[in-house]
Amino acid sequence: MKKELLEALVELVPLGKEPPQLLRQKLLSSAQRPRLRFAPLFGKLTELFDLGDLDLAGLFERADTDAEWVTTPIAGVQLFHLKGGPRVVSADNGLVRLAPGARFPGHRHLGRERVLVLAGGYVDEPSGRTYRAGDWHEMSEGSSHAYAALPDRELLFAVSLEGGVDVEGLGRLEPSSPKR
Repeated sequence: MKKELLEALVELVPLGKEPPQLLRQKLLSSAQRPRLRFAPLFGKLTELFDLGDLDLAGLFERADTDAEWVTTPIAGVQLFHLKGGPRVVSADNGLVRLAPGARFPGHRHLGRERVLVLAGGYVDEPSGRTYRAGDWHEMSEGSSHAYAALPDRELLFAVSLEGGVDVEGLGRLEPSSPKR
């Protein structure tokens, strides 16, 4: 569908010319709407959450309101819980938001964790690798790490976590009862 839309748009504009200003503004405003902001990543998000495009669009519309987010005991970290599809129903699924420069402390995974970075980025400790928007990061059961959001902008990522985590200084955090 995305490829067909792109091809149709290309046919509307002669090569080497800028699209008419009104068309450009319409495209930009559509892409900036909360429900479609991450549409280019819907394929990966479907894999992560086992949800279709309409469910994902609704999820991002809900996530655009602060009332849906839960503050955590970790400074600068907020959670948005959601119910995934049948393949991931037993996992803790949601979005995680970190303020610029915030650090999530060391923790051990009690099950597999899969992360897709949506905006911003983070540095993984101890590997030192930087993950940015569009990057996929998977941690196996029993693995440990910490991470810090890059200082220049808010970090937002999608996560599916099986079994919970054991966080330094906080203890064991297990999957919650998310809403859709």
